[in-house]
Amino acid sequence: MKSFFFTLLLLISAALQAQQTDKGLTSITESELRDHIFFLASDYMNGRVSTTPEYAVAAQYVASQFAAAGVKPAVNKDGIQTYMQPLPFLKTVYNDQFSLILKTGDKEVRLAHKDDFKVLMGNQFKFEGVPMVYVGYGISEPDHGWNDLKDVDLQGKLVVCLAGAPQKNGKPVLPQAINDKYTGQRGMYTKLFSGMGTKGAAGFIVVDPDGKGGLSFEETQSRFTKERTAYQGSQRSGRMGSMSTVFMVKPSFLESFTPRMIDKTILTGSIEVISEESLLVNNVIGIIPGTDPELKNEYIVIGGHLDHVAPQRGSACNGADDNASGSAGVMEAAEAIALNPGKRSVIVACWAGEEMGLLGSAFFLQSGLFPKDQIKFNINLDMIGRTGKGNEETRAHYAVTDKKYVKSIGNLINDVNQGITDFPILIDDDEHSPGGSDHMTFIQAGIPAFFFFSGVHADLHNPGDDPEKIDYPKAERVAKLAYLIAEKLANAGTFPDFD
Repeated sequence: MKSFFFTLLLLISAALQAQQTDKGLTSITESELRDHIFFLASDYMNGRVSTTPEYAVAAQYVASQFAAAGVKPAVNKDGIQTYMQPLPFLKTVYNDQFSLILKTGDKEVRLAHKDDFKVLMGNQFKFEGVPMVYVGYGISEPDHGWNDLKDVDLQGKLVVCLAGAPQKNGKPVLPQAINDKYTGQRGMYTKLFSGMGTKGAAGFIVVDPDGKGGLSFEETQSRFTKERTAYQGSQRSGRMGSMSTVFMVKPSFLESFTPRMIDKTILTGSIEVISEESLLVNNVIGIIPGTDPELKNEYIVIGGHLDHVAPQRGSACNGADDNASGSAGVMEAAEAIALNPGKRSVIVACWAGEEMGLLGSAFFLQSGLFPKDQIKFNINLDMIGRTGKGNEETRAHYAVTDKKYVKSIGNLINDVNQGITDFPILIDDDEHSPGGSDHMTFIQAGIPAFFFFSGVHADLHNPGDDPEKIDYPKAERVAKLAYLIAEKLANAGTFPDFD
């Protein structure tokens, strides 16, 4: 037994010595992460919404850091190499008036924007006689004896659903964990993204009749503005794909339209377009070529989204953890790999449009910039600087992937993590994780992937996500772990079979 522990100590000691002499590893520092995060998450960046000038400044900043680190530009534009890969958007200016007309037989009701309904997301505002369907809570949990979507055709219809989850005598009907999964704004998006979002609905109307779904009409802001931008690339399918417009109505909606009436109601609505113009929003993509003449044509991708969300209640949502921290980690990993390139090539990227439906990563794969079948793995850094609720004492961090990769990727992470972090890495799967991110784009394309994730905290998508709250030692260790995983995969003689 003594010889076993002695051998183990020797192995750990050797690993630590190797890490100390790895010039790439030592280049990743708290101070540089701090500089990146304080710049990207400053008030002046106003949240880095993809279609804004502030996001363009953030993209230029990342490109300058890639260049300074010796990372090569990956995009060929008219014979010139650049870091910028443009995504097509359309900027539209509307007039102020917006209403929806609901008609049931001879009965006609007009709903006014902000007074009767609000826009939560989406850009589809033209409806002409669209049929409606009521789906109750819109929850499909057949294993727990509840399925609102069984035998319901959503194709081409405006879907009306209740916020939250069913209750009886003030208590959840479904198990507490399932109930919580569908409660509040995040729960609503879970319904739409993973439940109904791929069934061809023309749009959604959400109503919280008793206030128990966690969606107060009065407290919810409408995201409709006179100026809006819409993605013009290929619409992607999947749980986090681009979706139709989601409306929220006052609780009194169900007083005018009973569930039975809704199924006999059609909706018409439109808004005048004043002007339209094209707009380009950039992914930032670099590459560190591999050193092996054969293996350099295989690629590991380290990415993280650069964008965040619009201001709320007049205050910028700076997105220090989500996702200035991950973007900073990508920049630090890029510098480290450039100092210590592997046999395989490593692509480093900061994506646009993640908050709009994983648009940037999807566009990257659809563009054919690199052959999909040669992309072997994706490491996604999305929130590496905080600790989620319930893990405060241990500072545990999440690594989230698809169910089929949990064991194999978990083994890889835990193996590389020896002596790197002083906190546990919790391996989770997408179905049970409260967060979704760009790794899902790669998994849907058949590419093994995972993302490092802080977990849900009170400042997520809120004005309080500021640079002062980042755990910089933690961000440094997660960035180092990401680099070492990429380094190991880039130098593997035979690439691991993660399936």
